[in-house]
Amino acid sequence: MFSVVLAWVGSFGQPGYLGEGDSAFLCILQASIVEAVSRRISPVYKFWGFTLFEALIVIFLISIISTIAVPGIMKWRSAAKLRGATENLKGNLQLAKLKAIQENGSVSVLFDENGYQIFVDNDKNWTPDSISAVLVSRRLPSGIKIDLNQGGFGNKDYYGTRFLGRATADAGTVYLSNLEGNVKKIIVSSVGRIRTE
Repeated sequence: MFSVVLAWVGSFGQPGYLGEGDSAFLCILQASIVEAVSRRISPVYKFWGFTLFEALIVIFLISIISTIAVPGIMKWRSAAKLRGATENLKGNLQLAKLKAIQENGSVSVLFDENGYQIFVDNDKNWTPDSISAVLVSRRLPSGIKIDLNQGGFGNKDYYGTRFLGRATADAGTVYLSNLEGNVKKIIVSSVGRIRTE
């Protein structure tokens, strides 16, 4: 039956039977019929997509990989926050030292568990001289704390340090920690040198 259909379609393609512009259409029609016939004859079928089993395997693999990777990513993120907070504090202590040299006065740094404040303190009473005297008031990122039970600067009334006009400072150490118990410390020497460990 298919050979009859193909022969009949083939006769339409003869020049002069239809108009010259119709032969291209008929060739396409003939090709479509040949393709349809070959599909019916060919036992191999092509399926595009995934089976349910393949989709379940992919979901299972993704869940296993994420179970292994997520705790590592969370630890890395917490360690990165601690490093960033430590570097920010070190930079702000450098700013306090430079401001003390510039003003040839006293610049104090007060710490609490969740952050710190840096301000001009020419009368040396551990309070800002005015609202405009506050240079930096910073809160630490969530999960990062200043350990007030460790370190210190020799002042029993305030947990803080003071930089003076000749770049000297109250010597001491500030300990920063994250939720995993990792600790970074910033050491301020009496000659105003600031370093991290």
